[in-house]
Amino acid sequence: MTTLIIGGTSGLGYKLALALAKTNEEVYVTGRRELDEKTNIIYKQFDLTTPNLPERIHGLIESLPTITTLIYAAGYFQDGRVTDLSAEQIEEMIDVGGRGLIYATKEILAKQAGLDELVTITSTSQWTPREREPIYNFVKAGAAHFSNAMAEDGRISKVLVAGPAGMDTAFWDGVARDDSAQLLSPEWVASEVMALREGEYKYRFAKILREPARVEIIETR
Repeated sequence: MTTLIIGGTSGLGYKLALALAKTNEEVYVTGRRELDEKTNIIYKQFDLTTPNLPERIHGLIESLPTITTLIYAAGYFQDGRVTDLSAEQIEEMIDVGGRGLIYATKEILAKQAGLDELVTITSTSQWTPREREPIYNFVKAGAAHFSNAMAEDGRISKVLVAGPAGMDTAFWDGVARDDSAQLLSPEWVASEVMALREGEYKYRFAKILREPARVEIIETR
């Protein structure tokens, strides 16, 4: 079993990598910076925001063995109304939140003709509109619906879309927020995502919410 986690060098993606590495799976993670600690996780440097994304994702997938599970956990916070954001900022968010997922899935299917499992990490922004997160809203909702569509593609055996509320990670570094808000533990969220992967289904969508911390499975088919 070989897992590729795009956006797996920090936050929830990294906690999922640690959990998977304990199961003796071969785990590859991508990100812009190397891992802070020595593990058996295999790091591949990859920046979703630099030019020629389709060609670079093609090269990444070609360099890897057969992938059984793709976990897409890439994302970062972007604050501002749509007119506050530059074209570059908008394009970078679309690359990280949307195009990266699309091209990674495309390249895996083109190379190996099938994928056992796709896990897409979204957020509450998938379904909750926010004035100062319009592009983030766009990519998270789009990633969720794209993944839902991939569940209809017979080449992918299982699709999980998990939308967690805010977690206590570096996602919030430098961001002004309400300190009274209860953030979720990324370790706990990772354990819940691992549990949601279990069982027989073609598609599952679950919200991972806070205050109180809980999981709500919205759809399974």
